Amino acid sequence: MLHQKNMQIVAGLGIAFVIAAVMAIGYQTSPKGSGLETLFFALGGQLPTGLIQAATFAAFFICIFGIQSLWKRIRYEESVFQAKLLPETEQFVLYPEDVNEIKLNTIAMEKHLGPRLLTDLIKQATTKFRAESSTAETLSMVETVSDMQRKSMEKEFWLIGVCQTLIPAFGFLGTVWGMAAAILSMDDTAPLAAAATSGTAPVVAAGPNISALIDSMGTAFFTTILSIVLGIVVTVMMKQLESHVEDMHTNMKRYVVENLVNRIHR
Repeated sequence: MLHQKNMQIVAGLGIAFVIAAVMAIGYQTSPKGSGLETLFFALGGQLPTGLIQAATFAAFFICIFGIQSLWKRIRYEESVFQAKLLPETEQFVLYPEDVNEIKLNTIAMEKHLGPRLLTDLIKQATTKFRAESSTAETLSMVETVSDMQRKSMEKEFWLIGVCQTLIPAFGFLGTVWGMAAAILSMDDTAPLAAAATSGTAPVVAAGPNISALIDSMGTAFFTTILSIVLGIVVTVMMKQLESHVEDMHTNMKRYVVENLVNRIHR
């Protein structure tokens, strides 16, 4: 799992580096004052301040890769339902020998298709019934194992959670950086030519560096906007993922309770 997380981090950083390079080239080659130049600037084309947008993109893509990986894991876990490990026929009753056969079939299927959360839940439940011959104890085991599996899977969200927190943090950093730079740029001066009067040469005076001020304010606004947009996308995708994970665990527990525990002949 750690290797997979490392690959997600490397991939996210790699894509962010490519985006930063493309934006920087686009910003340098775009006509001055054009909308295209503004777009590249907003996406981090002006370095080194554009590194904030690059870091935001890196956190965003790490989240995306992590979410995709977990969706793949969910589909992998849910595919075991198709194996029909437990009887689903109405009014079907299980006897102790049937419970033992279910366990053996589950172990055989695990060897063929690999370990799954559902197969582990079924094995734990059947083992508990064979040891205690009590449906109440078996039901308690199902509840305990299901809760442990849920907590174990929640640990896989840690990298996504960290990067999801970093996205608005980078946006706030860009805002502070841009505002601070704007304030400092007010001390900078740039030559200003006053209007010429009759018979005299133009008067050259010093005034605030408006270009630097605008760039600094742009950094503050654009980094904030980018982090908000990317943060919204990640939040929506995370809510969908979390809801589906919860449904998956609920469905597995219901499947075992309805088709195993409640069918055992007392």
